[in-house]
Amino acid sequence: MENFKRGRFEWQMLELPDGITTSNGNWYHTTREGIEKYVPGLLKKRSLEYIIEEADAWVKSSDGLSLMLYFILVYASFGPLLATVISLIFYFFWYFNTGVFVNVTATPIAKIFTKDGVVYTISALCLIGITMQEMISGFGISIEFSALWYGLVLFFLYKVGLLNMAIQYIRAKFFGKPNVPKEDRILNMLLIRYGMKYGILTGKVEEMEKELIRLANYHKEKKKRK
Repeated sequence: MENFKRGRFEWQMLELPDGITTSNGNWYHTTREGIEKYVPGLLKKRSLEYIIEEADAWVKSSDGLSLMLYFILVYASFGPLLATVISLIFYFFWYFNTGVFVNVTATPIAKIFTKDGVVYTISALCLIGITMQEMISGFGISIEFSALWYGLVLFFLYKVGLLNMAIQYIRAKFFGKPNVPKEDRILNMLLIRYGMKYGILTGKVEEMEKELIRLANYHKEKKKRK
């Protein structure tokens, strides 16, 4: 288990024969050798730990971005209910389409808004600000007090992971798990972006995806046999 300190917290990554898992609870059905095969030379430019940490940030990005969007809308004088609806719509849109937006240049932004310390601090300041109506109104900003309760509900849905767990449960119960899990699709896209950036992509993108599916299915069968 590799440890990487991030302020008071540690981010951890563990390499296994059939994949890579992280302390965020994400599982990537690929290996160091698999990445080197499809994007040769990348691991000499970026460490495996660095790449997986970036993928983790994109996987979690829907939580922090959706919560920040809510507070931006509230402070822009949107009604709390409307701000909540827009935030939830954005969450679902981003959650199911994150891979489309994965970009090496934008990764630092994704990492910032997935850091618990940053999200907690901004959320606390925004919620405190909502309770201090007189001070806010002095800056020409009018916010309904109910925005505090909507904000708290969204905080638990997003940051505690309740909404993510609900989505995974519903998908597994009624739709079945996708051939390529979200984590693998995001890592796959990140590797493609890096390959394009450094001009080292082999062009065997379909083979890479087939390998991810093979490893994912292998892991499912392994869990069933236990």
